[in-house]
Amino acid sequence: MARWENTIQTNQEVHRLKREAVLREAGRLFSRNGYHNTSLDEVASTLGVSKGTLYNYVTDKQDILFSFHQMALEIARRVIAEAREKGENGLEKIKLATGNYIREVGEELGGYGVIAEISALKPEDRKVIIEMRSEIERAYSDFMQEGAKDGSLSAVDPKMALFTFFGAVQLVPNWFSPEGNLSPAEVADAITDILIYGMATPS
Repeated sequence: MARWENTIQTNQEVHRLKREAVLREAGRLFSRNGYHNTSLDEVASTLGVSKGTLYNYVTDKQDILFSFHQMALEIARRVIAEAREKGENGLEKIKLATGNYIREVGEELGGYGVIAEISALKPEDRKVIIEMRSEIERAYSDFMQEGAKDGSLSAVDPKMALFTFFGAVQLVPNWFSPEGNLSPAEVADAITDILIYGMATPS
């Protein structure tokens, strides 16, 4: 019985790894050519498999797009939880969450600008992603309010600050390239400093 369970787990793991390979390749093509200009035929050709084989791992282009958004938002959830645990004040929590998000999206999702492509999602998928984004926005709003109370952040308009932050951070995948001069960690540090500088109280 144990051997049978191990076999099932191994098959599931192989399927997961192959699906991830499809997503990575699709992400590179979507980023380079645009989501709407890239077909699954091109993804299959680049991977050296048939389109039929591709359908063993993804349903369609919408499945890929939705998966990218989910992965990016799961990263956001993770780094926010870490920031809550490790940050000593509102400013530090925002710096940790923002820097780690940019770095991890760059390292795990590469240059996948497709995660900014929310309007192309199916209505039901878009609703899920918007709800997840709202959760992230609430967490950032809490950090900003905390920073205003503890004196680490200026009393800026929370909604305006949120729009500025998310507008800048969500567009990073549109221009970031793993083959560029800066690593994901360096990009994260630079952008975090720029975004935070206007909010931090004078030292």
